[in-house]
Amino acid sequence: MKNKKQIEFLYKEDGIRNAAFLDTLLHDDFILEWDSSEGNLFLEKSAIINLANELKQNYEDSFMEISHFIEENNQIVVKYNHKVTTIENPKEFFLIAKVVAIWEFEGDKIKKGYQISKPN
Repeated sequence: MKNKKQIEFLYKEDGIRNAAFLDTLLHDDFILEWDSSEGNLFLEKSAIINLANELKQNYEDSFMEISHFIEENNQIVVKYNHKVTTIENPKEFFLIAKVVAIWEFEGDKIKKGYQISKPN
């Protein structure tokens, strides 16, 4: 699967909550530098997979409203709104964060990521 297609699956097909998909997508030496509401975080592959499982457990559904999708060389930039539904209210999506992410590929795996998010 080409890098662009992998990122499209990550966001458009709820791959962000799919631990098995993330395990194949992320390089073993993956690192994410994330400027979040909790400060500047550095997360490895295992932490991202744990986060995917947590998102899957805590939310009924997840939807990424993508406004920008740019690919250049081995990098892809995505700007999106992350919306979810809860188990208690599965019919109503609500915005949990606004996100900009930059993904750097090594071959067909994401080796490095940079992300800025703002909770809603």
